[in-house]
Amino acid sequence: MNDQYQGSDTTGYRIRFTELVETCISLADNLPGHVVVLSIPDYSVTPFGKNFDVNRISREIDAFNAINKEIALAYKVHYLDITSSTREAAHDPDLICPDGLHPSGIEYKKWADKLGPIMQEILK
Repeated sequence: MNDQYQGSDTTGYRIRFTELVETCISLADNLPGHVVVLSIPDYSVTPFGKNFDVNRISREIDAFNAINKEIALAYKVHYLDITSSTREAAHDPDLICPDGLHPSGIEYKKWADKLGPIMQEILK
């Protein structure tokens, strides 16, 4: 969901994200433990993000992530915080793709390393 980038409000996001989690649970045979929510990456640290108000972006991403974490916990789905990892790109440009916006393979590997144990537990 690109709600923060598109300037959507958090009230609408809460509604849409709740519906999304409910759909995911339904598609997972009503097994909430088979659903994983990843937090929203912080693009304010990227070269692309530097074209905008980086403090506002980061603050709004935190607000959206507070909502998605609250909903994930309420629905008892897994929640994986990747935001703090993406913020490391402020000091490590190797974590960003050459396009200046998207995470690099190095960053995706960090997420995969955190996601792997969750997926192994789900697949048992």
